[in-house]
Amino acid sequence: MSSLYLRRHAIPIAVALSGWLVVAITAAGGHNAVRPIAVFAFVLVVPGMALVRLLPIRDLLERAVLTLALGMSLALLIAEGADIGHVLQPVVVLAVLAAICSAAAITELAREARKPC
Repeated sequence: MSSLYLRRHAIPIAVALSGWLVVAITAAGGHNAVRPIAVFAFVLVVPGMALVRLLPIRDLLERAVLTLALGMSLALLIAEGADIGHVLQPVVVLAVLAAICSAAAITELAREARKPC
């Protein structure tokens, strides 16, 4: 594999895998120091970043603000939906966020594959 291939695909793959890693950490239970930090960082940044990478925005500050706003908004909306559906548990909310991140990463990878060389 070339380094260009790895650079293009590293972030979408990391985005897709990070969500499921956080779901696994949370589902495993127990109290460890990594879980709150991992969950907070994932919820705050990764879902928003996964979706913002699909948009044609070039300005770095605009991307950063939109990433944080989308991440928090998605987490809030999914938690509210889970509460209304009486299934509010951290693993459920994180699994939905991880699925959104995976779908966005797959979409980004598919776009890259369809581009001409």
